[in-house]
Amino acid sequence: MSPVRFGIIGTNYISDWFVQGCQESDGAGEAAAVYSRAQETGQAFTDKYGIDAVFTDLDAMFEVVDAVYVASPNGFHFEQAMKAIEAGRHVLIEKVMGTSSAEVEAIFEAGEKQGVVVMEAMRHLHAPAHQMLRDWLPKLGTLRQVQFNKCQYSGRYDRYRQGEILNAFNPALGNSSIADIGVYVMQPALDLFGSPLDAHGSSVVLHNGFEGAGSMTWRYSDFIVDLTWSKITKGVTPSVILGEDGALTADDLGEPTLIQYHPRGGETVTLLDAPNTPPQTMHHEVRAFAKQVEAGATDPRFRDVSVACRKLMDDHLERVALQSI
Repeated sequence: MSPVRFGIIGTNYISDWFVQGCQESDGAGEAAAVYSRAQETGQAFTDKYGIDAVFTDLDAMFEVVDAVYVASPNGFHFEQAMKAIEAGRHVLIEKVMGTSSAEVEAIFEAGEKQGVVVMEAMRHLHAPAHQMLRDWLPKLGTLRQVQFNKCQYSGRYDRYRQGEILNAFNPALGNSSIADIGVYVMQPALDLFGSPLDAHGSSVVLHNGFEGAGSMTWRYSDFIVDLTWSKITKGVTPSVILGEDGALTADDLGEPTLIQYHPRGGETVTLLDAPNTPPQTMHHEVRAFAKQVEAGATDPRFRDVSVACRKLMDDHLERVALQSI
């Protein structure tokens, strides 16, 4: 299989991770071009990694690549992804792929119509650690309670507290804590357990209308899932899956370094105990995307998770808005 030649939109730190992911993907992906609104910014990025070309015109970049990695701010994802699809290019869109469920559904529908692959770049769903949780679920017996937590104090929140509102805390750009952080607990839950029968919850809303932290409870037929996320506090508790015969714990669903199995009445078994950082896991995402390109179709498993997650986000944010009136 020839590597998928990616054109990268955006030059921030996550694009750095993506280039490293391509380099470590065993030939599945190649960073072939970069788009930036400023030639100097794009050139500096390409020089750093020896990438062939830099563009300030998206249409021109589409001509020389197989696929586009959309790593721009959330509010630009829809327009840029749709342009790439219209040009017949596969698209890998950084989370969250759209600012509404309508946008997400429209992107997938356009991709299917054009015969190109569409995937949301949720790197941890494709990593071995997530598959490990899936593989060990049957050992827990009947599931009863799940608590997934991801509370990550943003490095930009200090400046917010000092009165400066950066893009990361600007709700007008499609940003929110549930979209930036909540997605890390919501998508694993959806992939492991499917869509809930119903959901309810609430959030902390900052003075500028930004949703800063929140929680939801999802109800299933015989168990419940509690989700907690935050950009304004630092979490200290692991995520837990509780069954009648045992439990699984993970220190961080985004980048787990410690996963353990706790049989009821038995000794704890450590399944994973190793360093883990985004650049180390990004290549799994690249391989998963390239596999779909080779097959010529979007994987419905990940499509359905992306659509369901954005719908649940929209419903939650609508409830929070009503609660704030």
